[in-house]
Amino acid sequence: MKDKKVKAPQQYESYDYEKFSFVGANRELSEHHVTEVMEEITNKDLGDENPVKVDTKFNIMEGQHTAIAYQRLEMPVRYIFTKMTIDDIGRFNMARKTWRLSDVLNHYCVRGFEDYKILFGFYKKYHYPISTLIILLSGEHTKKLYKEFKFGHFKVNQSIAEVQDILDKIAEYKQFGNNVFRHKTFVLTYIDILTHPEFNHDIMVHKTSVVPDRFKEQKTQRDYLLMLEDIYNYNNRNPIKLW
Repeated sequence: MKDKKVKAPQQYESYDYEKFSFVGANRELSEHHVTEVMEEITNKDLGDENPVKVDTKFNIMEGQHTAIAYQRLEMPVRYIFTKMTIDDIGRFNMARKTWRLSDVLNHYCVRGFEDYKILFGFYKKYHYPISTLIILLSGEHTKKLYKEFKFGHFKVNQSIAEVQDILDKIAEYKQFGNNVFRHKTFVLTYIDILTHPEFNHDIMVHKTSVVPDRFKEQKTQRDYLLMLEDIYNYNNRNPIKLW
């Protein structure tokens, strides 16, 4: 069966760089990526095959790094008009897996999604991986969680005050191992331990200060439980069982 020829969108080019606008909900600009695009253009310009996409007001829906690269090279920006809207920016790029979680977070924060703004506040204050904070604030740990996050359905289901209290407690371990206290598996393990009826957080921190060499990064939750149990029971006449 012979392939059907389809009509391609009209392509334009312009040296009027000022007429193009960047959309705040797009992913953050990366100077490194701009440099990479410039090198690719210099090596082989495929702008005809990969034009920048703009709406009727010349807001760049896709190709902001490419637009900047052409401007710096003093070459015309090749572009086409698209039906994409601000709602499509995140979905389009996330479907192609080009966006990091930080790009997604920025996208929905700029658009005013309150739950994402709360998450951003925690990210700025505690500097934990976004993936860890998504779990803590949503109270979920499922396969569909990150997909829902990417498509704007993330919800803060946990008490903000309680999550802050937990993270403040865990932050006390920073002095013993920066990699450990930020490790997602450690964080989730410690949250479980805090519900143990015989466990005392202050005792755990004190014991860790006594034998800090035992506080090491582990691979699994079981390994962390065994490590914490070993530290907690150091010189303890009434050892507890965490695992």
